Amino acid sequence: MPFKWKGGVHPSYMKSPTPVKVITPPKEVTVPMQTHIGAPCQPLVAVGDEVKMGQKIGDNPTAPLCAPIHSPVSGKVIKIEPRPHPLGDNLMAVVIENDGLDTPCTDLAPLTEEQLQDPEAILERIREAGIVGMGGAMFPTAFKIKSGLGKVDTLIINGAECEPYLNGDHRTMLDHPEELLKGIQLARIASKLDKAYYGIEKNKQDAIDLLNSLNPGKYGIEIVPENVKYPQGGEKLQIKAITNREVKPGGLPSGVGCNVISTQTAYAIYQACYEGIPCYGRIMTIAGSGVKEPVNAQVRIGMTMRYIIEQCGGFAKEPKKLVMGGPMMGLIISNIDAVNIKGTAGLLVFTEEEDRNVEDPTCIHCGHCLEVCPMGLEPVYMYKYFEKGDYEGMMKYHITSCIECGCCSFNCPGRLPLTHGFKTAKILIQNKQREEKARAEALAKEAANK
Repeated sequence: MPFKWKGGVHPSYMKSPTPVKVITPPKEVTVPMQTHIGAPCQPLVAVGDEVKMGQKIGDNPTAPLCAPIHSPVSGKVIKIEPRPHPLGDNLMAVVIENDGLDTPCTDLAPLTEEQLQDPEAILERIREAGIVGMGGAMFPTAFKIKSGLGKVDTLIINGAECEPYLNGDHRTMLDHPEELLKGIQLARIASKLDKAYYGIEKNKQDAIDLLNSLNPGKYGIEIVPENVKYPQGGEKLQIKAITNREVKPGGLPSGVGCNVISTQTAYAIYQACYEGIPCYGRIMTIAGSGVKEPVNAQVRIGMTMRYIIEQCGGFAKEPKKLVMGGPMMGLIISNIDAVNIKGTAGLLVFTEEEDRNVEDPTCIHCGHCLEVCPMGLEPVYMYKYFEKGDYEGMMKYHITSCIECGCCSFNCPGRLPLTHGFKTAKILIQNKQREEKARAEALAKEAANK
């Protein structure tokens, strides 16, 4: 029985876990040298080089917080230059002319039976395969597991997939249940733990039954059916639901002895260790009223959003907004020629039908935002201080502890852009802190030189 947590909402989930369609890569793919949180990779190839599918084309081995990049196709490198990135900037990318042959690179051989029981061998393979948090965070998985050794006593696999529309985790459970269990087992062994917990919302009962039928206990896994409530899939809320432990504001999961990895990350670990396949593809959901043929699709990194939508029949109506990820926590895409990356769980095309914005958003002091905040914050006051530019007030009300889940905005009858305001506020606070640090360092240097 999962533990309960306060707040949360019940949006219309709009899920359709239909069979997966494979989207063939285009004639040209653009692979950013940053598909993870941390230091960007440096290209390992040059213009004119021939590459194979799965070949490592980017890395930064001196940076601990980094994940290698692999080619999603075989072909020829035709450009290395800044290209549009889904996170908003033009970042360095390797452009590959796809030869359509998918000639595989065999640099990563499947691990031996002995290596599959060796935590160090598994961690090394996770790192070399470029595996990151594929729930959207894109934190390098090898670093995450390694940094938790000796601190973490509980490994949680996040199978909630609570965002509306998204079905990639659900499809992975249904299509690759045994492989998924083996991937979780590998993550457990790498973490040097005897047991892992797999939290799955009860609206995926078919997947829960299927996984339980395969005797997950023999892999050291317990399936935990969870209540259906958004944002159940938030890392801190998964920890609360499974263990009843609470991550304090500003704290990390490892601070309460927990580590959380996503479903598709666990499956990527299986592929890397058992099949020798690095992380260059995933399942993503393409949906919304603005796309003609909504699908769950197997895609490789490096395809433009424009190309992906074209492979789904194109636009059904004039789009109002493109969102990478889910509608609650996803990022608005400003450039349709940006490419999908390892953390792209969904591409949603919204029209005027889904637009909830109003011309004059107004707070009516109803308190509905306070009722649903899963972190126990007070969004109404956070937003007032944000509007005033009052940094001290924002910090007083713990604005940096906001997980940007969107519950407050969803539940606001006055349609205030609360979550957007908090995202902006955190960026402003970070910039201010950097400026203050630089100023203090400059003063200290000046004093030392006198």
